[in-house]
Amino acid sequence: MRLTAVPVVSVSRWATNFKSTLFPIKRSPTYSNTMQKQFLFAGLLAFCSASFVLVSCSDTPAERRQDAAQDAKENLQDAKENLKDANQDVSIALKAERDDLSARMNQAGRDLDAEIEQLDRKIEKASAKEKAKWQERRKSLAAQREELKSDMNRVGEDMKEGWSDFKTATARKLDKISADLKAD
Repeated sequence: MRLTAVPVVSVSRWATNFKSTLFPIKRSPTYSNTMQKQFLFAGLLAFCSASFVLVSCSDTPAERRQDAAQDAKENLQDAKENLKDANQDVSIALKAERDDLSARMNQAGRDLDAEIEQLDRKIEKASAKEKAKWQERRKSLAAQREELKSDMNRVGEDMKEGWSDFKTATARKLDKISADLKAD
């Protein structure tokens, strides 16, 4: 490997050319070399200040990771609170549905009991042919009443799975009971 010496004259020419490129103003008696040095110093000071501000304002990777971890913890906590609120809302809605269904079932039970009592009075006064007809009707209503009682016992159970099917089936039964009572 050979080293060649660079003549000092060429470096000084380069510096002069660089200076004249950086400061294209021609030398005049009013524009001194000191003023050029002051401009150069002011430019260098502005560059250093701007780079210091830009570098010092940015977060380090460790700080960014720590901020991201903190944000993730906060998001997780918010999600837990939202889930807890949603579970409470679902519980409240389910309780309201159960209360509504229970009230409808109780009303249907009272209606069935009243109809059975009315049929018992009719059976006492009826002839043999009508008695058979009324007794058959009473038997059908009593079976519906027993089925309704068993469903009412299930309403009190904690059934999260199958609630929708149970609610739909019970609503159909209540509609059938209502239509059956109106038919008479």
